Amino acid sequence: METTELNEVLACLPKGKTHYRYYKDAYAPQILSMAIDKESDVRTIQQSSYAKLLKTPAVKAWMAKKGSGALTALELNSIWQEPSLPYLLTASRWKFESRRWSQVSRKGDNLVLQLNLPREHDELFDVSIGKRYSFNPSWGHPVQQKFRNPRFRSTLAWARIDLSFENNEALIEEVQSDGVRLVNRVKKRQQRVKCNCAQCALNKRYMQWFDSYSLVWSETMLMATIDFIRTELGIERVFFHTARSGWRVKKIDKSWRPPVSLYSSLPKKFAFTHVWNAPQFLLDTKSYHKIVREHPDIDFYMLDFSKKLSVGNRQQRGKQNAVNH
Repeated sequence: METTELNEVLACLPKGKTHYRYYKDAYAPQILSMAIDKESDVRTIQQSSYAKLLKTPAVKAWMAKKGSGALTALELNSIWQEPSLPYLLTASRWKFESRRWSQVSRKGDNLVLQLNLPREHDELFDVSIGKRYSFNPSWGHPVQQKFRNPRFRSTLAWARIDLSFENNEALIEEVQSDGVRLVNRVKKRQQRVKCNCAQCALNKRYMQWFDSYSLVWSETMLMATIDFIRTELGIERVFFHTARSGWRVKKIDKSWRPPVSLYSSLPKKFAFTHVWNAPQFLLDTKSYHKIVREHPDIDFYMLDFSKKLSVGNRQQRGKQNAVNH
């Protein structure tokens, strides 16, 4: 997106720290609440692309207590489980330099949503593996930096977003975490060395604490991003790259390609639909058409919250089927 447009978006967003909490599988009731129009019956959801979300533990447990065939958005939003984890959300920018270096789908800047850890993390990290390693690199990635930043928190993960208010579309360009990769690498080294010194005990304590975050970081980041796009930006159609197409469109060198699971199993878990159509704001660029001529099999994942599920959806389908027969 254009720098001036991104400036306007950032100026309109809440300032300071935005608290966010997440528990494992919380995405299921939250996505369902966005997908239905006030109320929907279970059978309608079962016949939709969101059917798999009904099978997650949080939704199944709630439906067993509820004992009704109808679900409302308000009730789904009230579902909560403990333990949950605290985070701080901040918004930033990813400034465009070149298509290949910036790994963007079109020329322009990206809006960045940062998922930051609580202060407890820095206290544990600094006395343990933080004596040898940096959790967030000081260059090359859109993470929080300590320099002149009184609100600094270590960035667990981030998402880069391109968008068009005119087309009611957002494209999640990237979901990534450097910190998880670092801690997992150090943890493997620690497991190979049998040592009971005080420093190794501190390291072990930190990594055990961090496990609860690393196990759910990707679904937390994606859910926070979808919620941000839908509630803060008011955009209804959310696109996500597939692994293969993302490499091609963003011109990512083979040595820099992210894990395939982040662009395959993760969006599928969230009930994204596999589509062959691209965001309209990409179709409006010459560079994208050049890529499609070279690679005609470009595909995406999409959540379309403009098409709501309701009790009437099933009734309408039944009437249409009767007319067809």
